[in-house]
Amino acid sequence: MESTVQTCANVVIVQVEGRVDHSTAPAFGSVLLPHVDGCVGDDKKLIVDLSKVNYMSSAGLRVLMIAAKGCRKQAGKVVLAGLQPSVREVFKIGRFDMVLETYPSVRDALAAISPAAAAIYVDR
Repeated sequence: MESTVQTCANVVIVQVEGRVDHSTAPAFGSVLLPHVDGCVGDDKKLIVDLSKVNYMSSAGLRVLMIAAKGCRKQAGKVVLAGLQPSVREVFKIGRFDMVLETYPSVRDALAAISPAAAAIYVDR
């Protein structure tokens, strides 16, 4: 699993690549969870770009739920973008799609949560 972090206006975009499973979930958490601090209202929002994730186990889902819970406690927001079909299926089976907002792409997520960030976003 590899990851990159990009800040675009008031949005932090965490892009993850590869498998998120029992062995890589701790690294995923160490990249994502520090960005939950300060995730307050419109001040800071999070997008997790999963467009390059080909597998996610329950350990990865747990990290996402911890991040979502942390953001909600601060009246903040974390959304997901670019779920691949296999990952989307795991979300549907576990009903995580009812708990976490998902968007087809980072650009779509930005348009929904921060028009200011969408206006300056450049795809990597």
